[in-house]
Amino acid sequence: MKRLLPLSLLSLSLICRAAPAQDWHVYTHSGGGQTALRDGTLHGKPNGGKRAYYVELVHAMLVQLGLPERIDEVPLARGLAMLRSRDDVVLFNLDRTPEREDKFAWVGPISEESDYLYERTAAPTGIRSLADARPLRVCVLNGNVHDELLAAAGLHNLYRHNNYVGCFQMLMLGRVDLVASADGGLRHKLREAQIAAAAIQATPVRIAHSKGYIALSKAVPAAELARWNGALATLGRNGTLRRLQQQYAGAEP
Repeated sequence: MKRLLPLSLLSLSLICRAAPAQDWHVYTHSGGGQTALRDGTLHGKPNGGKRAYYVELVHAMLVQLGLPERIDEVPLARGLAMLRSRDDVVLFNLDRTPEREDKFAWVGPISEESDYLYERTAAPTGIRSLADARPLRVCVLNGNVHDELLAAAGLHNLYRHNNYVGCFQMLMLGRVDLVASADGGLRHKLREAQIAAAAIQATPVRIAHSKGYIALSKAVPAAELARWNGALATLGRNGTLRRLQQQYAGAEP
């Protein structure tokens, strides 16, 4: 004679079978020289910079969540397009702006920094406001928050590139007058572009003060989003985030 499970246990069994952990396609962008492929997935280089840290942070979160550790790099514009059109995409590090707020689900923040317009030290532009920058050529990362903010502010002479190294190299060659960039990790970007730190300086024009997040497709169930935020909180409490920062973010010289 078969024994029946108590109703509570039967319900729990059905829930566990009906709701497996969601599969995700995890992407980052703009890794530059801070990341490298190892065993078929992207990893951060020790002391590589802030983007190396972001990648290793997400690896630690995937382990915490019991999910596959596959991370791939895509151009930001492509990553945003997939994030908008699919239900199984994770993209990091992404600024959480009012325009994006309702389009995605958010985990974090995992970063905080200020964004400026940068110029060649040897060719100062003299700008003191965004209005001053309107006639100038500005390089931005294609599709990122600077692209959106500067276009909305009336700057239409924007040169879009897939990485910051290319932007700063264009600046040094005189092909653009300014580059929009966060202050965090600037020295790493310049080192990758083989540009002396003294050759670039910030203008007085601060574009924004932003926080970066891990973005998930908008359709993520509330319980799954809570799992991701909970995993990040756990890594903060147990000291993993601090250890990864020390090992991968590297000190600015």
